[in-house]
Amino acid sequence: MGFFWWILDPLLYMCIFYFLVHVILDRGGPDYPVFLFIALIPLKWTTSCLVDATNSIQSKGNIIKQIYVPKVVFVLVKLSINTIKFLISLTVLLIFLVVYGDSLSIFSLLLPFILLLHLCWLFPMMLILAHIGVYFKDIKNLMQYVTRVLLYVSPVLYSLSTVPEEIVKYLYINPLTLLIVSYRNILMYQDSPLTLELGILLIASIIFTLVGLHLIYKYDKKYVKVI
Repeated sequence: MGFFWWILDPLLYMCIFYFLVHVILDRGGPDYPVFLFIALIPLKWTTSCLVDATNSIQSKGNIIKQIYVPKVVFVLVKLSINTIKFLISLTVLLIFLVVYGDSLSIFSLLLPFILLLHLCWLFPMMLILAHIGVYFKDIKNLMQYVTRVLLYVSPVLYSLSTVPEEIVKYLYINPLTLLIVSYRNILMYQDSPLTLELGILLIASIIFTLVGLHLIYKYDKKYVKVI
């Protein structure tokens, strides 16, 4: 079903979590479906990119042994495919917001900038995971559990306003928290994103990109011996 799963998957999770939190636990509020959907789609993009990155180089052993290809290309291909799928899901989200009755504000125009920043953060993370995946092939299995943890340490099912203050500061260490809060601010609450925090995330993303590229190009010709 290919791309269709990128639409169906967050919708199914939204229904499951809505039933669990809103119907059974009687929490979440009247706008909880929108609250969930806005977070689930970026989460899906993030987890898919991170999991796919772990074997983006390792799985291309036959190609690498026959012809030289810059290994960063394999990471970019995975990132591009998942980004295209994400943009399709994002279109569905925007339609959902309109149908649900949420009016988009002037802050919604900042969406492309947050998407670009999200992309800038995903790219170095994928580079580093792609490198590690060549030497530790079980990391893809491990990442399945990491992505589950991301669901709970990111404000997907809950609002940060419901979390004790002494814990909130630790949740902000998670970059996905900054992004999800910013997505909700501009699309749901008609408010500005976390500008300062996103600026810090951009600087960190640039640093990690340099680290990731250094690893990939340093070991570029060594991967074939391991694979």
